Amino acid sequence: MLDVPLTATVPEIKQAYRRLVMIYHPDKNNDDPYALARFNEIKEAYEVLMNPGKKEVYLHERWLRKAGGHKIGEEMVTAPNILIKSLELNKQIAAMDIYRMSYGGMVDRILSLVNNTTIDELLAQKETEVQQAIIHSLLNTTKHFPFKETKLVVDQLRKLAKDHPQLLQHIDVTLEQKRKKENWTKFNGLFVFLLTVLLCLLIYILGR
Repeated sequence: MLDVPLTATVPEIKQAYRRLVMIYHPDKNNDDPYALARFNEIKEAYEVLMNPGKKEVYLHERWLRKAGGHKIGEEMVTAPNILIKSLELNKQIAAMDIYRMSYGGMVDRILSLVNNTTIDELLAQKETEVQQAIIHSLLNTTKHFPFKETKLVVDQLRKLAKDHPQLLQHIDVTLEQKRKKENWTKFNGLFVFLLTVLLCLLIYILGR
């Protein structure tokens, strides 16, 4: 996250940290959530690299990941990192044509981002505010999703929000509003269809 090699000296780490903090500090980015997530990641990386004990644990985890077949450059699961990916996915989906969007494909991407293993790790980290931001961001990605696809995402987000009753209620209310809207749209379409048939029948009768 600091763009320095593991062999970097303390002065090099401090210099990289100061440079990135100047770029991503919330005060310089109008509290932009993406910048805030990056800022938190940078602070976390700095604390790890400056603490010999934490750095040793980090290097050990890297070794275990390599031994397990993971790529060395593969990022570890942290709440700020998942938030950044959630915000990026949100932006990508917002820029798509909703009439040509593959909702199933988008759901797969969201669920792969917050799979059960990731959720367990996020809950263990207890980054409550960041977790809530992840939930709000991913819930927002479903804005134009049909009810069925939205429910798949919501079912996963509820696992992450399990310790926050108000957030669970917000999730459930959002899903219920989606259900009612979709049912009304179906009813409205059926009503228009029946009205059209009735008018055609009336015109036919009057024209005889």
